[in-house]
Amino acid sequence: MKHYKFILILLCLANAQEQWDIIYQSFQDTNTMDASGWIVSNNYNGNLFSNCNGFRLFGGADTFAAKTKISKRFSLPPHYKLNVTLEFWKVDSWDDEYVYIIVDDKLFSKLYTSTDGSYLCGYRWIDAFEPITLILDHTSESLVFITTTNLNQDPKDESWGIRDFTLSILKCPSGCFYCLDNDYNNCFKWISFLSLWHVSMLLDGWMKNDNIQPATSQCVSFDLVGGYLNLAPNDKLEKTIQNLSFHHKIHINLQLWKIDKWNNENFELLVDDKIQNQTVLGTLGFYSICGSTGQEKMVNIAVTLSHSSTQCKITMRTNRNAATTNAYWGIRAFNLYFVSNCYNGCDLCLGPLKTDCTACSRGWVFYNNLCINSPFILLSQILINHIKDPKSDERIPMEINLLEVNQQIVTQGTFTQTINNNLQILTILVYAKCFPNKKMNSYFIKCLQCQSQNQKQFSHYCYPTINSILYNVRFQLSEQELIINTSNTECSIYQVVDVGGELIQIKVLEILQQDV
Repeated sequence: MKHYKFILILLCLANAQEQWDIIYQSFQDTNTMDASGWIVSNNYNGNLFSNCNGFRLFGGADTFAAKTKISKRFSLPPHYKLNVTLEFWKVDSWDDEYVYIIVDDKLFSKLYTSTDGSYLCGYRWIDAFEPITLILDHTSESLVFITTTNLNQDPKDESWGIRDFTLSILKCPSGCFYCLDNDYNNCFKWISFLSLWHVSMLLDGWMKNDNIQPATSQCVSFDLVGGYLNLAPNDKLEKTIQNLSFHHKIHINLQLWKIDKWNNENFELLVDDKIQNQTVLGTLGFYSICGSTGQEKMVNIAVTLSHSSTQCKITMRTNRNAATTNAYWGIRAFNLYFVSNCYNGCDLCLGPLKTDCTACSRGWVFYNNLCINSPFILLSQILINHIKDPKSDERIPMEINLLEVNQQIVTQGTFTQTINNNLQILTILVYAKCFPNKKMNSYFIKCLQCQSQNQKQFSHYCYPTINSILYNVRFQLSEQELIINTSNTECSIYQVVDVGGELIQIKVLEILQQDV
């Protein structure tokens, strides 16, 4: 039981963090019966409103009935979820008939009978009302809302209405054009590049079947590219979008309208001739709301893919089943977003990770597939001397002196050395014993900007007259932490560099004793 209480508390906390913003509200009472923007077809007696048992309805008895459709398009700010609430009223004698509420690509339907409810208004039949709530994930910048029924009798016998309509959304974080949740870090990178066919139907550059400018049509009250009698099976809609600025990922949203009766053909969305989405167009749909025979259905399509070209070819097409004789399709609500952000220090990249960089920002250099803020260390002088040390037997094989900080390392192991921030020059003196039949290989980083010539390497052989080699190396510094490793046969020094909050080690010096 305690576990259930804990889960319930977590759910309540999660819901409390979601702030619903009301975008539209109407039909609450006699003072808010604003039908502006609503398209009503086949209403009766020229009426839009009626009263029922003290409530004012949008529709109602002898007003909305058989073949009545109400619809509205809503423009929305960037968001990732929406909530539609309304009160539906069934008035008078419904005989196992349905109400259909379409919210974009989602359908709510319910059957009502003549015995549902109690007498409230209208004529001599029983009435009913109930609140309806529809919550769905949604990212398009416009929303389609349609309500109709399959009533088939006189409006004095069966009718319907709605009241208390509210549309709320969960907004994207401020500054985001597109999101899937309320995390700013997941959405700030998306930039809106193209928005089409929400309100106006601009067709510049779009072609039907390669050589025809597509026509537009309406379904209910909504404009479509193509649609009834304009885009049929085997037709293609295409455009090459030019002049895309730098990016490495794109996202496409669109709404497909299936009109009339299909036989399981495919709608395909292609980007640069590669199929990104396939949607089966079946025989069934939501309900018959336009066209001729068959049922219509809306499908929201979203694809995300890696992309970096300055142009993008968009192709939408369908195939045809030989049995299909009366089928059409249309498109609305097309959006193209892209991601252009690279990791800090990158001007060009294949993705958002630090390892995706292909070109560094000014003042940064490419090193081991990373953009490093340079110069962090620069070789300014190197001197190598072979000597005969009479006291070599008293010394360890590798000794290190950091001259400017007066630090001597005469033990073996791994050490971290922090250098004073004000220090601009560091001279490293390495004493290395040299033995017969051995050689000393040395490596020194020169500068990161030098790219392929960013290092110096030497080999020195040991002879009986030589028992020690002195390496005197001077570096210019901007980073202040060194990792030093010493053993009988090795001395290596690494510079610690912060790359986007992650510490990496760059080898700046290495001296190895090896067999000849």
